[in-house]
Amino acid sequence: MKSQNALLILTSLALLASCSGNQPSSTSSAVSSSSVSSASSTTTEESQKQDITEEKTSSEIKISSEEKAESKEESIDSIEEISSESEESDYVLDVKIASPTGAPAAALYKFIDQSLDDYNPMVDINAVASNVIAHLIPNSTKDIVIAPTNAGVNAIMKKSAPFKMAATITFGNFYLAATGNDENKTLDPDDYVVAFQQNNVPDKIFRYVYENLTNVHYVPEASDAAKVLISGKNETDDNHSVDYVLVAEPAMTPALSKNANAYQYASMSEEYSKKSDGKSIMQASVFVNANSDTDKIDAFLGELEKDINAFVANPSVIDEQVEALGEDVMKSKIGVPSTAVLKAVTQRGNRMGLGYKDAFQNKDDIATFLTLFNIEVNEEIYYK
Repeated sequence: MKSQNALLILTSLALLASCSGNQPSSTSSAVSSSSVSSASSTTTEESQKQDITEEKTSSEIKISSEEKAESKEESIDSIEEISSESEESDYVLDVKIASPTGAPAAALYKFIDQSLDDYNPMVDINAVASNVIAHLIPNSTKDIVIAPTNAGVNAIMKKSAPFKMAATITFGNFYLAATGNDENKTLDPDDYVVAFQQNNVPDKIFRYVYENLTNVHYVPEASDAAKVLISGKNETDDNHSVDYVLVAEPAMTPALSKNANAYQYASMSEEYSKKSDGKSIMQASVFVNANSDTDKIDAFLGELEKDINAFVANPSVIDEQVEALGEDVMKSKIGVPSTAVLKAVTQRGNRMGLGYKDAFQNKDDIATFLTLFNIEVNEEIYYK
């Protein structure tokens, strides 16, 4: 398809070049006629003939110019049409992917139908992060693994996983939400706070931003934190009243809708940026298998970047998959109803932190982020 389009473009360019060449022969005729008339203009009849000849030649030149302009416009239109057609994706997924649920799975919205094979899916979406990270091994059968940045880099550096970091696709979907129980509505060091995934990415970011908190309690996952936000109580601590909860999108939006007193208190991405001199949270990244076909890898990365940009610009593109696969399937893969995903992106402004940044080109942000985990990296980890 690409070679055919290129041939058509070259043909059109050749036509365009031929149209913008020398003036038609009628111009030469006009010059010749004018010269002859000047030399032999001795009678009125000859003068009239000259006028007629010049009018005819002028008309021919005008027609020729108009034809040339029309031909040029047709060529440009043809090129634009071919270019437009080449932008339409005919991509067919031919790499095997492992991804966690949540924002990374939402980034794969166009390929969720490829995850429905129970035995050998092209896209393996798992709710347990450790099951995804387990694919970052020397003999991995996956071409692409989307994982927490720190976990992927650790696998490369400490477990000799033959993977390279290609891009980051989530830049912080963590938020501190107030339950409505704090009377002064200000986060104080001794306020009762619930966070999730102790000592993992959410907690590391949270502790980096808020170093002075003394009353932090933990639940296992983001879904558990969302339940705390809804109830305002910590069931794992005798239903203790909770002031603030660390939560993640897309789980936060539906939780806020179920607690009339709850509200977003702070964005971890914004607070992290303030404290790190403008750096971004390089949260979840795409790791590519160095043993896989680079042409296939590059094609997928290009498609993924385009899909993410399209989703951020117009989240309703996910509706096609919802209609085709059903809400239950989409919820099981992304982790929350698709309506919550749409609200998190549209009504609240890309709260899922989706995007696409080349890893090597943003290595300073990655290095800063990895210091939270006491990880030092070299350029060998990057896919270039």
